[in-house]
Amino acid sequence: MILKIIITEADGNCDISGYIKYISSERQERAARIRSDRDRVLSVTAELAVRKEIITELGMENQDISFDYGEHGKPFLHGRGDFHFSFSHSGKYIALVCSRENAGIDIERKDRGNEKIARRYFTGDEYSRIYGNTGQNLSFAEVWTSKEAYIKYTGEGLSRGLNTFSVLDGSTGCRFERFDLDEYTVTVCTESEDEIYCEIIKSEEIYEFFRNI
Repeated sequence: MILKIIITEADGNCDISGYIKYISSERQERAARIRSDRDRVLSVTAELAVRKEIITELGMENQDISFDYGEHGKPFLHGRGDFHFSFSHSGKYIALVCSRENAGIDIERKDRGNEKIARRYFTGDEYSRIYGNTGQNLSFAEVWTSKEAYIKYTGEGLSRGLNTFSVLDGSTGCRFERFDLDEYTVTVCTESEDEIYCEIIKSEEIYEFFRNI
């Protein structure tokens, strides 16, 4: 299995009421607590995207798909150690990574963040690569998404302080792949050396898939 990244462009104003039945009860409850219509659409569509890949890649029936959760809430496909996934959403985009090995992903706007936030949450070497004169500068978004992708990879989430590790010195032992998408930066963190395949789709393709199963 290749390491697959699926970027979904979602319409935050669409009616998702007909698709709630296809997702887990946990996600249904979480979505019901979300006040923003756009964020609710993204949350529901993200799990639909995961389920679509599981059905397509593993041949499972949707009703047989269930998830377990790590100590800090990271989801895992129940009973299958050969399929790992992570997703993130920002603005109109959902970023999903699927792999046979552990992975984490994050997407953020390029204009997010400032020097004050970097001083608080980044290590010295990370801060210097953004605001110093090293000749090898990175953007705030590149470092931020790398750190978020890493804590999704480990499953620690925000229980681990972002300033307690560096994504630049090799100490994580992970592979970071970064790319730009319009005004967004996407970063994947993984232990896999598999070839990366990236696909960009519209959310309507996901909804149509479930209408036809």
